Amino acid sequence: FGSSGLSAPDPSVPPPRPPARSPPAPAAMAEVPAAEVPQAEKDELFCCYAAMILKDEGLDISEESINTLIKSAGGAIDPFFPALFAKMCKGKDLDGMLKFGGGGGGPAVAAAGG
Repeated sequence: FGSSGLSAPDPSVPPPRPPARSPPAPAAMAEVPAAEVPQAEKDELFCCYAAMILKDEGLDISEESINTLIKSAGGAIDPFFPALFAKMCKGKDLDGMLKFGGGGGGPAVAAAGG
């Protein structure tokens, strides 16, 4: 300003934007990258997640429903896994298996007095 030769900023011009930053690296969801997980383990996970979703929605956990859910999610799976998984789930107390918490061992033992 003044004798320095600089003029006052034009209020109609927005200030310059700061340089774009790279987004932070995503947190790892597992110790092993998905590309390194063996296909058989991926197939088991597909079936587990499909069965939990079907159970949560009150739908039948059948070979057909597991296959339908996995395919609609864009997954591919060895054909024997859904049939095997549906048979394993049949007649089981899945509600009891899906409950979390409640662990921690047995009751506390009183210290021996002396």
